[in-house]
Amino acid sequence: MFSDCILVKRNELGVQLLSRELHSQVFRNVSFPNPKSSYVRIALEHLETHGLDPSQGSILPDTGFTLPPMQGRNIDEHFHRIGSNSAQPWLSLAKGFSQGLLPPKPDQWDIQSGWTKYHFLPDGSSYSEHVEYPEHDGQAEQMLVFDVETMPPYHPYAVMACAASGNAWYSWISPWLLGESTEPRHLIPFGYPDCPRIVVGHNVSYDRGRILEEYDLRGTQTRFLDTMSLHVAVKGISSHQRPAWMKHRKSKEKLQERRAEAVEAVVELMRDTEMKYDQEVDSIKKEELRRLRLEMEESLPQLQAEDIDVAEAELSNKRWEDLTSANSLADVAKLHCDITVDKGIRNDFMSHTPSEILANIHDYLNYCSQDVFVTHAVFSQVLPAFLARCPSPVSFAGILTMGSSFLTVNESWEAYLENAERTYRELDEKVKTRLVDLAEEAKGMMEDGTWKDSSWLAQLDWTPKVAGKSRGVLPSELPSTSSPLCVASTQPIWLKILLSQGPLHSRSINRILPLLLQLSFDGYPLQYSKEELWHYLKDDMVVRLPSAGKSKTVSILGASHGLPHLKSGRMTSNDLSLAVSISSGDRTDVIAAQILDFAKYVIEQSTPAHIKGSPWLRQLDWTRVECENSQSTPGGSKSPSAKGSKPPPVLWPKWYWDLAKPKKDMPPGSLDITVRNRIAPILLRLSWLGWPLFHSREHGWMFRVPNNVNFSIRLTPLQFYDPADGVLQDSSLRGGFVFYKLPHKDGEKANVGSPLGKSFMKYAQDGTMTSPGGEANEALDMNAQCSYWISARDRIIKQMVVWQDEQSTMGFGTSEQGDKSVAAAQKWGIILPQVITMGTVTRRAIEKTWLTASNAKKNRVGSELKAMVRAPEGYAIVGADVDSEELWISSCMGDAQFGLHGSTAIGWMTLEGTKAAGTDLHSKTASILGISRDQAKVFNYSRIYGAGMRHAVLLLLQSNASMLPDQAQKLAENLYASTKGKNTHRSDIFGRKFWFGGTESFLFNKLEEIALSDCPRTPALGCGITYALSKEYLPAEFGSDYMTSRINWVVQSSGVDYLHLLIVSMDYLIKTYDIKARYLISVHDELRYLVADDDRYRAALALQIANLWTRSLFAYKLGMDDLPQGVAFFSAVDVDTVLRKEVDMPCVTPSHPTPIPPGESLNIVRTLEKTNGGSLWADGRPMAKVDTSHWSDDASEDYRSPDCLTHRAKSAAFLRAQATSEFSEVKHLAQQTSGDTYEGGIGGNKKPGRRSRSVKSAHPHHDLDWEAVQEVLNSRSTL
Repeated sequence: MFSDCILVKRNELGVQLLSRELHSQVFRNVSFPNPKSSYVRIALEHLETHGLDPSQGSILPDTGFTLPPMQGRNIDEHFHRIGSNSAQPWLSLAKGFSQGLLPPKPDQWDIQSGWTKYHFLPDGSSYSEHVEYPEHDGQAEQMLVFDVETMPPYHPYAVMACAASGNAWYSWISPWLLGESTEPRHLIPFGYPDCPRIVVGHNVSYDRGRILEEYDLRGTQTRFLDTMSLHVAVKGISSHQRPAWMKHRKSKEKLQERRAEAVEAVVELMRDTEMKYDQEVDSIKKEELRRLRLEMEESLPQLQAEDIDVAEAELSNKRWEDLTSANSLADVAKLHCDITVDKGIRNDFMSHTPSEILANIHDYLNYCSQDVFVTHAVFSQVLPAFLARCPSPVSFAGILTMGSSFLTVNESWEAYLENAERTYRELDEKVKTRLVDLAEEAKGMMEDGTWKDSSWLAQLDWTPKVAGKSRGVLPSELPSTSSPLCVASTQPIWLKILLSQGPLHSRSINRILPLLLQLSFDGYPLQYSKEELWHYLKDDMVVRLPSAGKSKTVSILGASHGLPHLKSGRMTSNDLSLAVSISSGDRTDVIAAQILDFAKYVIEQSTPAHIKGSPWLRQLDWTRVECENSQSTPGGSKSPSAKGSKPPPVLWPKWYWDLAKPKKDMPPGSLDITVRNRIAPILLRLSWLGWPLFHSREHGWMFRVPNNVNFSIRLTPLQFYDPADGVLQDSSLRGGFVFYKLPHKDGEKANVGSPLGKSFMKYAQDGTMTSPGGEANEALDMNAQCSYWISARDRIIKQMVVWQDEQSTMGFGTSEQGDKSVAAAQKWGIILPQVITMGTVTRRAIEKTWLTASNAKKNRVGSELKAMVRAPEGYAIVGADVDSEELWISSCMGDAQFGLHGSTAIGWMTLEGTKAAGTDLHSKTASILGISRDQAKVFNYSRIYGAGMRHAVLLLLQSNASMLPDQAQKLAENLYASTKGKNTHRSDIFGRKFWFGGTESFLFNKLEEIALSDCPRTPALGCGITYALSKEYLPAEFGSDYMTSRINWVVQSSGVDYLHLLIVSMDYLIKTYDIKARYLISVHDELRYLVADDDRYRAALALQIANLWTRSLFAYKLGMDDLPQGVAFFSAVDVDTVLRKEVDMPCVTPSHPTPIPPGESLNIVRTLEKTNGGSLWADGRPMAKVDTSHWSDDASEDYRSPDCLTHRAKSAAFLRAQATSEFSEVKHLAQQTSGDTYEGGIGGNKKPGRRSRSVKSAHPHHDLDWEAVQEVLNSRSTL
């Protein structure tokens, strides 16, 4: 398997290549012309210029083993064949379905639960019948277009659905909607899980989540095609184009409205004229009216013809804005089919009750069926367009597999939700309590005026405001002291009921005491509502006590419910003894006295913040009312009331009065204050560099410095023009103070919205931002800890989990490797992620929760989300992250100009650079900027994705608050001159503008060459760019507009090709070698499978082979007939029991303190050891060496050999021109090549001083896909 390292293959640049054994299998029948010696010499000089030594290349094991036989004459044909194999029979079904017609829709719908089939006969007659599944002639329908309707306010399950095939229409109605079942959880059965079938839908992953058979470990042969994804890939719109498109659409709609109004006005005037003509008796006036009417009749066709002329002009001169649309079914249908869809009725499912929906169910089924009809019409247009745009069967097969992702969870999912929410509430409450205390403390300064001495508190509005009933303060006479439960002569309404009706009255016991005693069931607080009576909420669903059966519970504290559950421990209380006594029927005076004492204790302990944070106490009515004197004396007689003078009004400062504004579900007088309130930094008395913070409406958060102190900073002093900042203006002009903005990541023009955001955490830690008592650190820490949970909470809680039950085990516990008794004892469920397989113009998949989930961080509540996906007993999660995927793809494109791996500086650093030697990309950037290697990653990936120099300047200023702008500008210029180089800014030299002199010049020149070509296509699979970014539809004056989006498309779309190639390779190997594995999920450059334990190492080997094949295809299509050993295999394949970034991540967070045991990580050497030297067979027998010479005469019918040398440079002169740093040499090389003389400098013969900085102008900051950059940065923490 491993040869002596002395004999390993290396190319002329010191890059170690595949072993001879592997090369002979992967690159057989391939022999591209060797790079010219001049090309090699230029590459060596280029590397030397940038401090890279080819003799320092890495030394890796010369790995070799027998691979599965290739399925074609070369690696490209191999992928074409296995891609076709994976795509069939679904590709043929899809093509046939797109070309066919649907039968006519039913005129009437049968209202019955389950499926109803509607037959349409050739003679025009029709009939319907109830069926178990969509089937025809006793066989499963293999081609369906499908749409479901749900009522989200009630539950996520479908209430109705429609489907159509070429044979019939189908409707499905939930038994819950028809009142036949109180259980809403009804999934739609499709039957025939082993029958190959396609289901088409718009955002079809949503519909897939309501299909019964999809919730099974074993999977189905049903594949899902999303018309939204197909549209996005062909005619989608990039995020940077959306504002321009919206503006264009709006102006177009207004123009059409004006034309229609003009025509309508003429028609109306004609009617009016005709009416006057009929009524007019004067012959002269009548003749004038006739002439006027005739003129209008003649003008009307001309007005209408203008609309036709405009429409024809638009067709003949299409702009990109007319060739794209948003992604809704209505927008897509209008664009592709010119069908106008009315989606207004959809809102009824959000606002109506089930009975209202049922009352008009025919209308709603018509609406649903119309969506089905329109979706099929769209499908008939977008599928052929997609297949033309992305012709490789690998692309089609890849999205098929990605559309069938699933996740397995167990009871730890529910614990995760509970723990994360509880931890968040505890942290939030702690900071809220401190903020309330600070507010109360500040309010107390109103009387003596000491607030005036505080730079922070003096910013608040101290105008006195009378606090009345709405703020919890009741006007009353002098307080009576007779009742110990009265406070300032008032008491909460619940207490008044308890005292007036008696603590042992049924209303007290049934409605008040369960909340005072804080009853919970299985840890869930009990709740009361008029509709459901006593219940608790689990997963946002109403759950009744098991002892209640189907009936509703009026009384908890009794023998039927309270007593048995309190004794079993499932029901808990803060006074268990008292709760048990009441439930046992004890109604003595002793118990009554205990209840009153307990009520008094609750009154004394309950602050507004405490009430708000308690799920029990906030259900009580805390509105304060006057005490009844009849409660005061033991005999029940009224005690004399002193008729004293009315007390003075209670005055609060206005800022406090505003904080106590009445709010629903909060007791009067409660302060609603969090770290997200604007007042929080003031109460915390935050300082920046020792100077107090101030807030301006115009400038956001600032700090104030006396102008008589020695203080220097790079920031610009502020001036105030907004009338709301009058006090600040006066302080600046006459008060002797200077104000500066807090630093923002987007520069001085941007305002800081909150200094308590997580980006300011580092400033609190290094002492730049402080508060007197250290509360700032605590508040910032809480905000940072809870930021992920706050942003993702709703999406996570709303995940639709379908749990196994007695009727369906969903395949859990049936694995031969698993212990059935263990599986049965656990609770298992499945989540189907709502993945849009091609959600961006680069064809990247998107999903709101799982594809955006962060990795577990020890200071982030809920960040252990991914680790809650667990492998069932008898299974493992096997997967890998592609190492530097898009960086390698980009650098490989640059190397392709030479036809030699590692021939460019960026290419060599990616392949052979090391952190230890300081020769990798991140170390080089860190050296140039004088920053850490981790910080350098941000600069590198943002630059690869198209960020300009301005962004680099902002990053430098943000990372170092003391750095001056000129210093940051100079560093950024050095970085871009060293990496990207300089641009010629003229197209007469070598026929194009290009970069030269940098480590990445070759890379960016190749990316721009592809992006600016007439028909940009990805090198690997030949996928075309969307119409909206195509050169032919961007006007000439828009030549370089959206350049960053187009370059980004080349890189990211190639990354998608990489993923699809991996998936198709795995599909082929799993099927061929009977590996018990199923695609789980992929997150851009991560790929995960659920694998039976016995097959986990075979799956790991399959992943390594898939990666080798995929990288080899990229090299082959870029004109290189070998592959660097360092990128041939994954650095590690993970074999784990949970879903996480690295197998050794303990996933300890504030909400998950228990570490998860590590998994297993295998490099290629260990993988071969685990698989008997590289056998994919279950019995470990050796892989047979197969004679594949027969492929030479057996070419696939639809396979076309590519031109792999198209990316190689046409001349050594152009290569040298990109390598040199001197523009004079660039001109000299061009003159030698063309014979022409070139005058002027960079940019041509322009006057000095009129040219802006080349790098800065080439890539505007606003045109960058920051979401993509962030995803890359998040996934590369271990590089």
